[in-house]
Formats: sequence, C-alpha cells, structure tokens
Amino acid sequence: MQLAFKTSMKLLAKANYLAARGVALRLFKIFLSKKKASFAHKNIRNILFIRIDRVGDMVLSTPAFEAIKTAFPQARLTVMASTVNAPVLKNNPHVDEVIVYDRFASIFGKIISLIGLRERRFDLAIDPYDDYELETAWMAWMSSATHRIGYACFGREVFLSEATLKTDRNKHFIDITLDLLKVIGVSYENKHPAIYLDEAEQSWAMQWMKEKGLYGKMIVAIHPGAYYETQRWPPEYFADLIPLIRKRTDAEVIVFGGPADAFVVEDILGRVDKPVCRFIEQDIRKFFAILSHCRLLVCNNSGPLHCAVALNVPSISFMGPTDKERWWPVGAMQQVLRRDDLPCISCNLGACKIKTHDCMRLIRPERLIEIILKKMC
Repeated sequence: MQLAFKTSMKLLAKANYLAARGVALRLFKIFLSKKKASFAHKNIRNILFIRIDRVGDMVLSTPAFEAIKTAFPQARLTVMASTVNAPVLKNNPHVDEVIVYDRFASIFGKIISLIGLRERRFDLAIDPYDDYELETAWMAWMSSATHRIGYACFGREVFLSEATLKTDRNKHFIDITLDLLKVIGVSYENKHPAIYLDEAEQSWAMQWMKEKGLYGKMIVAIHPGAYYETQRWPPEYFADLIPLIRKRTDAEVIVFGGPADAFVVEDILGRVDKPVCRFIEQDIRKFFAILSHCRLLVCNNSGPLHCAVALNVPSISFMGPTDKERWWPVGAMQQVLRRDDLPCISCNLGACKIKTHDCMRLIRPERLIEIILKKMC
C-alpha cells in the first residue's frame, strides 16, 4: 500500500513537472522563432538523424534509414548515435556517416560537440523521439538545420520547425518513426529492421565456433539480459531450461551477455551441472556474427531480441508489463510469451510493485521446451 502511494506521488510529481515545463518552453519560443523556410525535396542534400539511446532502438530505426535514402537519393545521411548503439550501423548501406555522442559527457563537452554540428550545414534534422525527451529536440535546434522535424510533447516542439502530434499510442516503434517522416512527404512499406555483417565478421564467427567445437551444429542461443527488472525471466528458469534443451533436442547451447550481464550469466551457469558455452563480450558486432549462425534465440524483450529479428534468426521471448504494441518483435518467425491474463500486466513499471513478478514467474521452463521442440522440427 505504501509503495503504491509512493509510486502514485512520483507519477503525479512527474506529470506536474512536464506540464509546467511545457508552459515555460512555449513562452520561451518567442526568443527562438525565426522565419519558416519552405520545404522542397530537391533542396535537401544533408540530413541528420538523431538516435542516442539503446541498441534495440537503433535496430528498429533501420527501416527509417532506408526510407530516407530512397526518398532523398541525392542526400547524405548522418546518424548521431550513442556510444552503445553506434556499432549497429556498421556496414549499413543507407547511412553515410555516424557521429558518436556521449550522453554522459559534461554539459560543456556536449555543447562543444553540438556546436560542431552547425559547421556541417544540415538541411534537415530528424528527431524521432515521441515522449518527453528534451535533449534530442535541443540537439536538433543546436544543429541549426533549416528544417527540424519531430513530435510535439510537453514543450519540446519549440526547438522544432515542423512538429506533429502522435495521434495513436498503440503503434509499433517502427511505425512511430516512419509516421514522422510523413511530415516531409516520405512514405515507405518495408518495416523489417536490418543488421549488415561483412565477410570478415562472418569468418571470425565461423572460426570461433570451430574452436568451440560448435561449427555445423544446431545452436540454441540464450540471452538473459534486459534493461528493466520486470522484463527479466528468472535466472533459475534459464538454468532449468538448458538441461531440458540438451536432453530433448540435438542442439548445443550458447549463453550470451555483455559485461553488464556477466553476473546473471554466471548465476545461471552456476546452477547447471554440465559446462555450457558462454560468450560475454563488449563488442556487440561479435555477438551479431555468432547469433547469425544460431537456429533460435531465447531471450527477454530487449535489444538482443530485435537484433535477432534484424538478422532473420527465429526467437522465443518473454514480455512483461511493457507496451506490447510498441515492442512486439516483427515477423512470423518470432514468438512472444506474455501473461495477458494478469490484471497487473499493463503496469509498465521497471520493478514489480506487488513483489510477485508473476508476469515472468508464471511462464515455466516446461512450457518453453515444448515450444522449442515445435520450432526446431
């Protein structure tokens, strides 16, 4: 009861802050206003796309890059990425340049890096964030691009030359980004994300698998990481699943993780009697390369899931109390397990407020192995 009250008060405080921020920024708009330039496709030669958050968000933005380059074949597309998600764009044929932005730099450091954007003379800046995020709208304004498009939300629109309202909350992340492009007359049908591996990366992965005695074998990949606690299937369930896979299929198992996932990987493997191949690596391009050789990925609703989609690797994932319309994996090869029958499934919180974590704990390993068997037939 006390926790629910504290949560409600935090949400109320946040709502009041955002409302006040919106009013203040709209009043400030008079100092930012300048004559609006008319938009013409032929004049767009230099485009900035801002995507400075997580890996999965960048992966799900790749259909937009293809749409932009198709609509503006004469233009140069630069993507401002984070230190985390920039590697997703390596080899992407629709992206001409990647600028890495450190979100954890000092304010002074950020300003210096953003001042450099002005020298590039962008004709168009695209800010695809659809919530109260203010930093990216400010970055679009700092770029001094002639046209700056994005979503209006709690005053962030004052930094944009063309702002639109998100009319439907129940849309997929990919659709939200592509819908924004309609403001400038860009429409596109391909919504499948893509990650591009080169021959060197593929060769490295094959060599690694040969060294581990896995090359040519059927591989089930497991990635137990997730940003929020409520999106994580319990480590003991992953540990129970591994021997079931070995017993009931001919597959080998690789457990993946980044440095931040090392503790949960070790927790899982510490519960399994026989040795299991693990791959814990900072370089996500290596993860992509090995994953592309796997038959199936079992994971939480997180970045690795959308990476599997982009690599055309089938998956089985666990979805907790998030916006399922927004984060559902694309394509018929992807299967999602979610307890929609729970009254609390739509809480959209990062931690379980009732402390049961039933949305994950009620999805049992025994159910999962049956699904795996069907997928691997």
